Amino acid sequence: MNDSTTQALNDAPTQAGYRWYVLGLLFLVSVLNTVDKLLIPALAEPLRQEFNLSDSQIGFLAGIAFSSAYAIAAIPMGLLIDRVNRARLLAVLLMIWSAMTLLSARASSLFSLTALRMGVAAAESGGNPTSLSIISDYFAKSERGKAVGIFTANVAVATFIVYSLSGYVASEYGWRTMFIIAAIPGLLLALLILLTLREPVRGAYDPPEERAQKKSAGVSEAFKEIVSNRTLLWVIAGGVLVIMCMAGLGAFKPTFFVRVHGMSLTEAGFATGLVMAPASALGAMVGGFLTDRARKQKPGGGFRVVTITSMLAVPFGAIGFLASSYEVAIAFIFLYNFTSMCFYAATLSGIMELSPLKIRGSVITYSTLILNLGGYGLGPQVTGLLSDGFKLLGAANPLQWGMAASTSLMFLGALCFLAAARRLDSHK
Repeated sequence: MNDSTTQALNDAPTQAGYRWYVLGLLFLVSVLNTVDKLLIPALAEPLRQEFNLSDSQIGFLAGIAFSSAYAIAAIPMGLLIDRVNRARLLAVLLMIWSAMTLLSARASSLFSLTALRMGVAAAESGGNPTSLSIISDYFAKSERGKAVGIFTANVAVATFIVYSLSGYVASEYGWRTMFIIAAIPGLLLALLILLTLREPVRGAYDPPEERAQKKSAGVSEAFKEIVSNRTLLWVIAGGVLVIMCMAGLGAFKPTFFVRVHGMSLTEAGFATGLVMAPASALGAMVGGFLTDRARKQKPGGGFRVVTITSMLAVPFGAIGFLASSYEVAIAFIFLYNFTSMCFYAATLSGIMELSPLKIRGSVITYSTLILNLGGYGLGPQVTGLLSDGFKLLGAANPLQWGMAASTSLMFLGALCFLAAARRLDSHK
């Protein structure tokens, strides 16, 4: 290791204990980020009843409305991540989206709730990309899969919090109270970040020649990098399809248990948390472990892991949503959640490694933008439209058929990850 590399590492606050503390902070931020994303799906039934919404409108509120604001804000956000102090930026963004969530409790119409949710989305567009950029400077490439796997396990914690509490809170105190409960911790955590999170040296684990390139690139250069990198395009395409499936199904899981299996809102929330939280945590962490292990064998090994786990998720999900028994449904949806969550570590750490240092923040942000706009934006809408379509066809339980049909997106995503793995393994 030469002198410049040694100096960079000495300057960066990457001591073992502190960097795991940082990962813990970023984990908590992402928990709150995910909690906010899940509020609409978790409260879909009381929202539908209060504002007289169709499944397509619920899909619009949870998907396109949120993701369109996310996409617009992500353009300048990518530039900020590559140029400003990321620790301070993260704290400010957390304050903004927490405040918007708090104001959502006062929404008096679908229009006002949509506008506030779009404000939440705009601030959240920089949350995970900023965190991932920081992680890339606290963890070496050999550990990023594990670090990202732990980071993305936030979905499990957020899912447990939202679905375990939302049904009970909405039934006892009204859905607006849940927005208040979700907002307050973010304001407190933002203060802790300002006081304790130190900005690391950019590119601490990258080659010296890349760190020497001080000038950050613009929007056009970041998008050119994405478009010209075919391996990255396959990864993003696979991520969009997998997230479309996951977001589409996630948006209607509590409603599924209410309508198909006759549960109360509280029971449905508990059942959703039961099948999603532990399965998601295990899937994210196992996926990270398998990704790091597989990459030691072949460059595309991590994406081959995703190919296999995503293909396994398809029949698990289809059986779970079509099952007539709720016990069978819970068992197979648990397996679906476990296998589908394995994709996160390879996808996000892969995007990090395929991004040049000087535009890494921008590439991560714009890749995440595409994942959110395509996956979280279209997923709930597609599942909602499928449900409404099966209803027009006279299906007895249109929602479960629409959800089962949505699992085909996961299979198409697996094929994209296989293409990315083959490109990496052939060194193209």
